[in-house]
This record gives sequence, C-alpha cells and structure tokens, in this order.
Amino acid sequence: MRYIERTAKRGGTWRAARLGAAGLVLYVAGCSDAAGPSGGMAARQPAEAPVVFDQGRLVAADEEVREQIDGGAFPGAALVVGVGSQEVHRSAIGNVGWTDGAEPVDAARTVYDLASLTKAVATTTAVMLLVEDGRMRLDDPVSRWVPEFAGGEGRGVTIRQLLSHTGGTRAGAVDMNQDAAPAAARRYLVTRPLAVRPGKDILYSDIGFVVLWTAAERAAREPLADYLRRRVWAPLGMTSTRMAAPRGCEQCAPTMRLSTGEPYRGGSYDEVGRALEGLAGNAGLFSTAADLARFAAMIANGGQLDGVRVLRRETIDTFLRPQPGAGSFALGWVTYCAEGKVPDHVACKDVYAIGHTGSTGTALWIDPATRTWMVLLTNRVYEPKRKVDMQEIRRDVWEEIIGA
Repeated sequence: MRYIERTAKRGGTWRAARLGAAGLVLYVAGCSDAAGPSGGMAARQPAEAPVVFDQGRLVAADEEVREQIDGGAFPGAALVVGVGSQEVHRSAIGNVGWTDGAEPVDAARTVYDLASLTKAVATTTAVMLLVEDGRMRLDDPVSRWVPEFAGGEGRGVTIRQLLSHTGGTRAGAVDMNQDAAPAAARRYLVTRPLAVRPGKDILYSDIGFVVLWTAAERAAREPLADYLRRRVWAPLGMTSTRMAAPRGCEQCAPTMRLSTGEPYRGGSYDEVGRALEGLAGNAGLFSTAADLARFAAMIANGGQLDGVRVLRRETIDTFLRPQPGAGSFALGWVTYCAEGKVPDHVACKDVYAIGHTGSTGTALWIDPATRTWMVLLTNRVYEPKRKVDMQEIRRDVWEEIIGA
C-alpha cells in the first residue's frame, strides 16, 4: 500500500513523498489469506481497483490543520484519509503539547482520548455484534438486561431509543458523587429518573450510553472491553486501542494539567468516564489515528478489512441509517449535513457525512455516497490558547478532503 505521509512541527517544514501533482493513485495487491474473527481462515478476497484521489485536496486538508495549530486551536493533530478499505493519506502535524520539548505527534504511536467517539467505536459496535449474534434485539426493552434502569420508570424504553438519543435519559451527571466507588457510581447513573419523554423528545445523552454499556456487557456475559478486543480490535490489528488507558500512559496525548503541574495522560478526560474508571460506554476509549483508520476502513468497506469480516454489511446499513423522529441521529452514529450545522432535533436535508466526534477534539467521518473517510485526532482541550469551534474546524478539513 502506498500513501502520502507528512510530518511537521509547528514552524517546521513539510517532509513528504511527492506522488505527482495531478492526483494520487493507490494500487492494492491481491489480499492474502487472513484469520477471521472466529480464528478460522477467511476466503481470499479479489484485488481491489485502484483508488484515484486528488492530491491537492489532501494538501489543502493538511494546510487547514496546520493553520489551526499555528493559530492556537490545538498543539498537534493526526489525520488519516481513505476510501473504502484503502488508506490514501496519513499526516502528523505539531506536538502533543505547547512547549518546545513536547514530543511530536505520531499517527501510529500517539494515543488519544477519544471521548464520545467511544459511543460509536466501542459501545455501538458491541451492540451491533450482539444483535448479529441474536443476543440482543433493537426493539427489546432495556429493562430486559437492566431491570433497575431509571428506577423502573424506563420499562418501555428500547435499545433502539437509547442508541438514537430518544430514550429520555439525562444528558450528563452534574450531581454525581465523584468519590463514589465505580459500582456505586454506575448504579446511581443507571437508576436516575428519565429527563424527557422517551420516544417523543430528543436529548443527546451520555447517561444513555452508560446504560447501553451495562446492558451490552450483561448480554455478552463477559467484560465488554474483553469482548470488543476479541471481536473487533484484535482481528483488525488495532494493537494500540483499549478502554481505560491507565494514568501516566506515556504515549497518551495529555488532556489537562494537574494541580501538581504534571500533564494528565491516560485516565478519561470525561467526568463520567473517570467515575467509572474508563469503562463507561459514553467515553473511555483510547486509540491512535492509525488504529482508528483501520476501524473506519472496515466500516466504509461494508464490515470487512483485509479478508477479515467483523460485521455484516446489512448491520452497518441498519445502524448508519438516520432514524425517523430522531433528528440528526442514526443508531449510535450521527449524521452531518451538507447545508451546515443544524440542531440535534433537525434531520439533514443532504447527509454528507456519518460518524461521531469527541469533546477532546476527535472525529471519524464517512461519506456514505463515496465511502471516503476521515480520522482527525487532536487534544484540543489541553491548555487551549483560544476559544475554538471544533465542529467548524472539522467541517473545514472534511470539506477540503471531499472537495465541497
């Protein structure tokens, strides 16, 4: 596989492989046999046709990222772009911190706190697999696995509704005791009364995904982080991806500075994630841009990558489809509109990306029409130099990539 890889520090110069001004042509040889998720050998896959991608768009996307770094939006970023199963571009720009001694970003080694990207990449993916395995159904009541949900008030709320943020659960946990033990914190969160009318109102909810994680773990009958490692991350070769990266993780990009003056590396930036020791479901996943690109390529390629099938194509189609009455939400995924930013309760007139973002400055977006995808990871919450509209930055980079 050939791709452009660029690395630059703030104020430095580009070091790049130049593959021609007209465009980038990516040739992929026939795939070799690979072990499938069950450990057996997958059938040999036919060679894929070359992907032709406009190199000018990739250069423009990198320059947009660099401009934001120079303007103080975040200290560094990793960007990976692909089409279907094929990666066409990878760049790492800037550093993980603002000081001259901060290590440079490395797309394959720098581990980022993905924040709410956890909802799509971890929790939703677990539900997708459980649905395929017949252990869960989208329209089953959540109370089948979590009878204590909402103190019994949520008996009619379904898995589908939690995935589409129409389950009535609270947005966050502002009144949670941060010093409670993880088991007590989880019990407190899943038993909170509903905040809005399930099936009627749309409210983006972290708590709903804590409940989903709890339900999925009980349906899987094993720790969900282990289940995801066995079924998704290990088969895809995502060796740097894990839930609950430990405090002091040397490869992790910092997200804040402690009162001691030390950068906070590892440990969830999200308060719910911290209370649940990284096993929350709404947050807590850590990964590199290179690893997350493998996941994006699998989704964009209909559930398989390099001969390894992780999900069925029809499952992906179901979960990435916008839900009636759910505004901009699909099932665990979010739609982004070509006409611009819209409120959560408004459906897109023209969907130009499906994906998810995270408050730490992360994004995974896929164009459903062309199967073009983008992974953009930053630690924009680390000592920000200015107020940042991260969603606008993501849109600017994305629109350079797709030529919008």
